[in-house]
Amino acid sequence: MVLPDNPNHDQNQMKAFPFNITREKELASFSRLLDHSGSGILSVYGQPGTGKSELMTHYQKEANDRGVVFYLVNAQYSKAEPSAFLQLLLDQMGASNVYISPLEAIHMHIQHLEKQGIRFVIAIDSYERFEKLDEWFRQSFLPSLPSSSILIFCGRKQLNASWRASIWYPFITSIELRGFSMGQFDSVFQTLDPELIQLAWQFSSGNPYALSLCVQKLNETQEWNERDEQKIYRTVVKEWLSELEDDQLLPYIEVASIGRYIQQEKLEVMLDRSISRKDFEALISLSFFEETEAGWQLNTLFQRAMRDDLRRRKPSYYHQLWKRALLYCRSFFDHDRIADSTEISEFFYLLGEPMMQASLFDHDTLSTYTMTSANQDDWNEILPYLEENTLISEDLQTSFVDDQTGQTFTYFIPKNQNKQVFMTKEMIESVGVRHVKLLRQRDGIVRGIAFLLPIQSNTLRKLQSSPVTRSYFKRISPAEEKRILSQDSPSGWVIRYLGVKNPKQMEDRKALLYHLLPLVLTEGILVASTPLPFYQDLLEQFRFNEIPEAMHFDYGPDRASKTYELDLRNARLSHYLETFANALGVNLSETPQHHFQFTTREQEVVSLVIQGYSNAKLAQTLSLSEVTIKKHLSRIYEKTGVKNRTQLTRVMLERK
Repeated sequence: MVLPDNPNHDQNQMKAFPFNITREKELASFSRLLDHSGSGILSVYGQPGTGKSELMTHYQKEANDRGVVFYLVNAQYSKAEPSAFLQLLLDQMGASNVYISPLEAIHMHIQHLEKQGIRFVIAIDSYERFEKLDEWFRQSFLPSLPSSSILIFCGRKQLNASWRASIWYPFITSIELRGFSMGQFDSVFQTLDPELIQLAWQFSSGNPYALSLCVQKLNETQEWNERDEQKIYRTVVKEWLSELEDDQLLPYIEVASIGRYIQQEKLEVMLDRSISRKDFEALISLSFFEETEAGWQLNTLFQRAMRDDLRRRKPSYYHQLWKRALLYCRSFFDHDRIADSTEISEFFYLLGEPMMQASLFDHDTLSTYTMTSANQDDWNEILPYLEENTLISEDLQTSFVDDQTGQTFTYFIPKNQNKQVFMTKEMIESVGVRHVKLLRQRDGIVRGIAFLLPIQSNTLRKLQSSPVTRSYFKRISPAEEKRILSQDSPSGWVIRYLGVKNPKQMEDRKALLYHLLPLVLTEGILVASTPLPFYQDLLEQFRFNEIPEAMHFDYGPDRASKTYELDLRNARLSHYLETFANALGVNLSETPQHHFQFTTREQEVVSLVIQGYSNAKLAQTLSLSEVTIKKHLSRIYEKTGVKNRTQLTRVMLERK
């Protein structure tokens, strides 16, 4: 199979999707605009591969069916100049006149259409290329059009704030194209094997263009392999990077692909050099970046494709960036900023352990969830979990897929008809309803809850006598019991209950676990007990220690529940983190700069040399002469005991 380099080169790929099913809302918006006699502006935007150009084709067909003339101007390969746009539009109209200006010729043509009672639409595809002409469009071109005109601005970005502050804002309807949901995809391609459908959707993150490539491949062979993944990744990277005017921002994009999010400070640390605010703002203005509470993140599919591409092209450089990202996260754990849980989850994401990746991190949905402490007004949300929602009426099989390795983890959850939940409203009230955490989606609907019991003086006796927790707390030493009873503040936590409203909804379960992750890195002791193999495996992945003598059968005679603890008291947090990092060959406490005692400037030079910069490019980047660069390199070679760049790169990466 030969994959096209660019989605615009083979529109038949996108036509594999019946747009009347998958884009019915977007089609209806244009129909309503045609139904009215007045003017209107559509801002159609979406990331690469979401089918914007194909949607324009469908708009054009509907307009023609209604007797409306549709002029489609593609800005992709045009200069961002008024004259270039006017000439493209005039070519579409077929109304060139060598004796008058293009604008006059366009006005004459439009007047001719008005006299005949013919409406028209002007659509501009790849409008991000014409973004510099925003002011000209608002102040010059649009005012010159008749009141019945329909304009469509189609591109990777929404019309910016200047449009929203203009007189045209009331006429603008914004339409964002997103990836397809699993339901949309499944309903369209019912002829494919269900497992292949699930695989294609997970790989593509619902991106229509990537999905079309997957479907083409699967229809041909009914199988999936790594070679085809790499081909699709290369196609995705090439298409999305076409947005760049040059390669200046490419190193920053490569860095952004390593983790889940980026900030200017993090970017500078990973590249080991400063970045101007202008360059950073140019970076995050790219259509494939999205702002979140934690920072800016790449589109999920593009991030995976870019990361795979970088890892294959520059394996040593990729490894260096990855380790710097880990060190950056680690630096937060010794400061007050640990209250920000972002770096905690990022640290475990970077570790790359497949089961953690598969069960906790879902790029496409995590940002749609929040977790907050419950209050007295939330009992109507909590009580169902103490009643019927704790029961599982049928056996369930759940699967989690690691998007980095493609590894799948499948678990069997047996049905549970045991109504003894051992968790009551009275128990929650005795410790405070604030210890119940509610998982909500953006719509405010509660999708899951977690109940965390504090280990402290007023809860210890209850923990020692209650089912599930008694097997662990009855065995603690008198000295430990005395220590807990003497403190009013918690010395640790018991993860007493985790539940989701719909057990089949894996996204909810992932989000619940993800938002609990910061608990792992709190000073104190963490206790959990579960009969489910999935949770047992996950606890062991996080280095929880099983307490064999605390095993119990409180959930039923056939449901052996293992009990685990993670003890991070007495400054054990650093050692805990280092056990993960050391297993991957990362030293969290020392860097090559410390060893060789480089100056700040020498650190910058070394960092860029590793990235393959020539002397000339080093001089240009650091605003130095080539003579000065050579002097820096001589001192660096002397400190490291090497003779050339190749040896320097090898030594530095080995020490990293």
